[in-house]
Amino acid sequence: MAVDTKSKSGKISVLSDDLLGLILNHVPNKDDRKSFSEVCKQWLRVEGLNRSSLCFDKPEIPLAALTRFPNLVHFETWKLTTDTDLKFIAQTCPQIEVTNYGSHFLGRKGLWALGNGCPRLSKVSLFGNRIGNAAVFALVNSAHSLTSLEFRCNCFISDPVLRAIGSATYITTLEFTSCCNITDLGLGFLANGCVSKTLKRLVLEEIKGITDTGVELLRKMCSLEQLNVSYRLSNHWPQLKITDIGGVAISAIQTLKELRLCLEGISDATIVALAENCINLEILDLKGCHEVRGDGIRAFSSHKCLKHLVLLGLGDFDLSDVESIALGCPLLESVVVDLSLRLDPAWSSELMHDRTKSVIKFSQVSY
Repeated sequence: MAVDTKSKSGKISVLSDDLLGLILNHVPNKDDRKSFSEVCKQWLRVEGLNRSSLCFDKPEIPLAALTRFPNLVHFETWKLTTDTDLKFIAQTCPQIEVTNYGSHFLGRKGLWALGNGCPRLSKVSLFGNRIGNAAVFALVNSAHSLTSLEFRCNCFISDPVLRAIGSATYITTLEFTSCCNITDLGLGFLANGCVSKTLKRLVLEEIKGITDTGVELLRKMCSLEQLNVSYRLSNHWPQLKITDIGGVAISAIQTLKELRLCLEGISDATIVALAENCINLEILDLKGCHEVRGDGIRAFSSHKCLKHLVLLGLGDFDLSDVESIALGCPLLESVVVDLSLRLDPAWSSELMHDRTKSVIKFSQVSY
């Protein structure tokens, strides 16, 4: 149905809401969409109804402004959010599927309301220290479409959360970064729970409480395709907790396609085991593995699936080791090495194969 609305220029819009929505779908630029919404009240309303993504980070804008965007699919906010706010968000924007919250006091009632009120909620990212176990329990038990959970910089959640997640049959992605109270016990809940059959991506970054004991259990994850296990030693955490014992155990996960290991305790023994057992591996990032050297790198010289390899911050190796990979891996697209290797005489030598030069990417060591 057409609506006659006067624009700021005095002209009358006789386009229906549906037609305006179709036009708006072909306007991807944010500034252009903003200009669209400023034409008249009808265009403002239609733009709000057709908005699918919103980052709500300006403190001067009240949460009540969300009523203009009832069809949001992706919602992100870094503003202070309470349980009452979460209830309002769920009631106002029930179509939300992906949502990010940072540094908030989120409790059990609020996350329960979010899970219940947004039946399509599939991905939740929670940043900051103010979310505890009870709140996560509520979310996991109420959001039945949930497939992805991410936690960053949280020392309130602990192993019982992983017990609850481990019993879920629908989670495919889990990411934990700088969550200091997660230990081997929690990894055991994941490895022995229903989620071990569905989980495809697992990130354990800067999780200081895990050791070889917990990492060994990950071999039970029969669907895992992407794994990131990494932490750096510091004055507060000087002990090597993950060594070749855990590294070799990871090689038993034959479904892996992407692996990032930033671990100072693993050596060539782990890399050889990965090359022999992880035959589907396409991406391997060994950034910061100081004990990995040329012999380990050469173990991948006949790997049939490897496409991308990162060799920053390793032990001793040279361009001849890289060339063995370049010439032996038929699908290889890139090998990232330290910028200092450009000084290797082999780089400017006519003896180096063109194939090697085409895949090498130089970068400064940063990890």
